[in-house]
Amino acid sequence: MATKFPDESDATGDNLSECEKVTEDSCKIVEEMADVPDALAEIRVHDLLAVDCEGVNLGRSGELTVLTIAIPNKTFIFDVLKLGKHVFDDGLRDVLEDKNTEKLMFDCRRDADSLYHQFQVNISGVLDLQLLEVMHRRKPGTSLVKSASGSRRSTRTDDVESIYGFLRCMELYLSDKEIIKKKKQGQDLLECDKDIWKTRPLTDLLKTYCCIDTTELFSLYEKLKADDDSLSRLRIASSRYADCLRSMSVRTNGIYENHAYLPLDIIPDEGSTSFPFASTKCVGCHRLFPRDEFSKTQLKNGEQKCRVCKKVKLKADVQNNREADWMRDDCTPELYYSSDENRWADPYHDYEDLYHDYEDVYDYGYEDIYHDDDW
Repeated sequence: MATKFPDESDATGDNLSECEKVTEDSCKIVEEMADVPDALAEIRVHDLLAVDCEGVNLGRSGELTVLTIAIPNKTFIFDVLKLGKHVFDDGLRDVLEDKNTEKLMFDCRRDADSLYHQFQVNISGVLDLQLLEVMHRRKPGTSLVKSASGSRRSTRTDDVESIYGFLRCMELYLSDKEIIKKKKQGQDLLECDKDIWKTRPLTDLLKTYCCIDTTELFSLYEKLKADDDSLSRLRIASSRYADCLRSMSVRTNGIYENHAYLPLDIIPDEGSTSFPFASTKCVGCHRLFPRDEFSKTQLKNGEQKCRVCKKVKLKADVQNNREADWMRDDCTPELYYSSDENRWADPYHDYEDLYHDYEDVYDYGYEDIYHDDDW
């Protein structure tokens, strides 16, 4: 059976207006090796690019099929599925590894993992705007308040910060409603067909999606960028972010890799470019941290988890406990309650409230009292 898209005409691009369709002047599809030198020649004259990768299960174990590079007035979509690995040997690797050419990206971790392990490309010069957005929220007067620096690391639960997706950042900081609408259409399409990035030819909607995911990075960067100190810290943070997954000898693709929290010790503190000495490995994310990141009980039992991994485990346990309760009840709740029509429209309706109840206990450090570090 053919995949049912959110709008079948959108999937082929037939429902896009002429102004929405990609043109040769604004977007170049590079699918023949003969076209690569000219594309790279245009790209190389710019010292600030926007880069994004797409594929199926993006990462070292998946398949990178499309790589998009944008300059301020044009987007180049390299069809890696058609071009093959040789496209990186013919100059694309040099551009991506050039430290003097900065690349705007958004959550570069899986892109960097895929590029390195599949194509031996060590992308450098990254400015990750997901990190820049966190830095923007940290500014004085914003709602994100950090814990006191003098407290023991393992108790600084406020240091666990959420990260936002690109769509949410577009909605928060950019005002082009039509672009946001097209971004949502693309995401709906991807939800319907996980293998869509292997479909050829690429539809106009997918081409537009590639263009949005790169050209809008320029707009977001202009909105969020700050002083030289912030830019210097962003460069360091982005390099560490790119190395988060690609430096792992083995990927688990489990809950400690796939979550919406910023890993610890990625962004240097304001006025600093360094991090504390790290010698002890977290058994969740397998990253090294200072020893005081972990409680004495954790270290004694060899079950040390950093604060991010503890929060991830807590959230997973709460969800699993709720699901187990539902299975034990062996009944299906009524679809609606008269007092709240939408109560059961989302099966996780009460999830966040329950999670915050657990989180309040966690924040007071009761895990040490109960000698239970698997919260």
